[in-house]
Amino acid sequence: MTVKSGLRYTVCVILLVLGLSLIASPAVAVTVSSGDRAPMFVTETLEGDKFTLKEHLGKNVVLLNFWSVFCRDCLSRIEAMNKIHDLYQERNFELIGIAGDPPTDRMLTQVKKYAAKMHFDVVLDPELEIYESYGVEVIPFAVLLDQSGKVVMAIQSLDPEPLKGISEAIEKLTVIKSSDKE
Repeated sequence: MTVKSGLRYTVCVILLVLGLSLIASPAVAVTVSSGDRAPMFVTETLEGDKFTLKEHLGKNVVLLNFWSVFCRDCLSRIEAMNKIHDLYQERNFELIGIAGDPPTDRMLTQVKKYAAKMHFDVVLDPELEIYESYGVEVIPFAVLLDQSGKVVMAIQSLDPEPLKGISEAIEKLTVIKSSDKE
């Protein structure tokens, strides 16, 4: 076997192995889409309490905001998320931040630091199981759920225009809580 034919053989074997590994590898998570049933999850709050998504559906529209202390874009949108929360807090609406950060004391301290600036609740997803179930690969990422737990919209980025879309969708799905004002 010549050097040239040996090199061709090696390249062919490498390509074959790579091709087979792609076929055998698990499928990449698919991002949830409008109309999908939302994956249910149970996790912990920053205070260590149990949080179950199912308990927040039924009467409330829920916006899940996936973020991390490592994501500058996520942190720069805290104020916009606060505005959405504040605008609709008198309605059947709830905003939940899902922090996907490693489960170390240092990271928990950082998550708490940023969560203190948020007007909404934050839950933890240190093993990224919730991220995986929703197909989140890039953050910031938001998923709006109706009262029945169906995905209304999933937004990869929270640019000003999609924020307007989120607000319009929340406006259509929610009502002012009249019993709270009586």
